[in-house]
Amino acid sequence: MRSATWSRAGSPGGRCPRTSLDWDRVYAFFRCWREHGLFAEFHDRLRGRVREREGREAEPTAGIIDAQSVKAAANVPAASRGFDGGKLINGRKRHIVTDCLGLLLVVAVTAASLRTACTRGEP
Repeated sequence: MRSATWSRAGSPGGRCPRTSLDWDRVYAFFRCWREHGLFAEFHDRLRGRVREREGREAEPTAGIIDAQSVKAAANVPAASRGFDGGKLINGRKRHIVTDCLGLLLVVAVTAASLRTACTRGEP
């Protein structure tokens, strides 16, 4: 492993190893991939390979749904958060769908006031 020296550059925490590329170049790739939807494409292809390696079909036939209410920071717009009366949390709700291996299929973030049953298509 290389030296653990870090410089202020462009990772989420603002730190990258000094041996890495410049922040501008890394962000240019990120922006291009995001605009062309390549993150989802890479994710789906990698998930398919992992599933095949585990002896399953590349595309899952079932999913596991879960939701979690989390407190929102003060700088989160009020329009995108709500109050979850069941958990007594003012914030957002994260909804995920995974396959039976625990690999991510879908992620959605809503206001915490949205009932989980509504997100599953139930009345």
